Amino acid sequence: MRTGYYTYKPHNLSVRKNKRRNGNLEQQVQALFKAWFVDFEPFKNGKFVDSELGRIPEGWKVVELGKVTKHITERVGQKNDIKVLSPITTGELVLSEEYFTKQVFSENIAKYIIVKPKQFAYNPARVNIGSLGMNTFTFTGCVSPVYVVFECENRYEHFFDCLRKTKSFKEEVISRAIGGVRQSLGYKDFSLIKTIYPPKQVIIRFNELYLKLLQLRRFNIKENDSLSSLRDTLLPKLMSGELNVNTITE
Repeated sequence: MRTGYYTYKPHNLSVRKNKRRNGNLEQQVQALFKAWFVDFEPFKNGKFVDSELGRIPEGWKVVELGKVTKHITERVGQKNDIKVLSPITTGELVLSEEYFTKQVFSENIAKYIIVKPKQFAYNPARVNIGSLGMNTFTFTGCVSPVYVVFECENRYEHFFDCLRKTKSFKEEVISRAIGGVRQSLGYKDFSLIKTIYPPKQVIIRFNELYLKLLQLRRFNIKENDSLSSLRDTLLPKLMSGELNVNTITE
């Protein structure tokens, strides 16, 4: 039906373009991280020193994650307005009630662990396949008591959000996971992972660039949501004949 053609196809094209843009933006973010914190391109004219992870810019250091993160164990308790989040293999924390087709969390969430904005949570049994994400919502959520929650030092959240996607970090997670068929990584072993750690003034400069890319990504997501809402509103009316394409385009 032509009404379907005129409304649905442009919507699909715009959504696909925005998804491609966001894919490119994600690649740009990781390329930016690699340039700064793996290849040290902005700092190549400065002095370098030896470290256990290779040569690094002077003033930087190698740290165990346990020295620069904090294990969070705060429980929901009597709070009744906390939404349950779930870390999924795409590296996101999502609203459990929206992502899953049925309720997968307990009726009583008093023992669930609080996850504030910019804190991270992961599934110890699935972190080796990517189930680790940051709370990017503006509200506090919670996760299952079997999960691990931690926070980074102030302003280092975006640095860690990129670090966890690197090949070297994923290899460290796999090597430190313990157990048989179903490997698990508790915070104690997670905290032993070592990384190159830049000073805060470098992180502040990195965040400025990172947030610009993040803003573009959020704009594309918002535009996709608006296009989907418009489609869902107009398409039934066009299909029923309540709206006429010829009248709209005249």
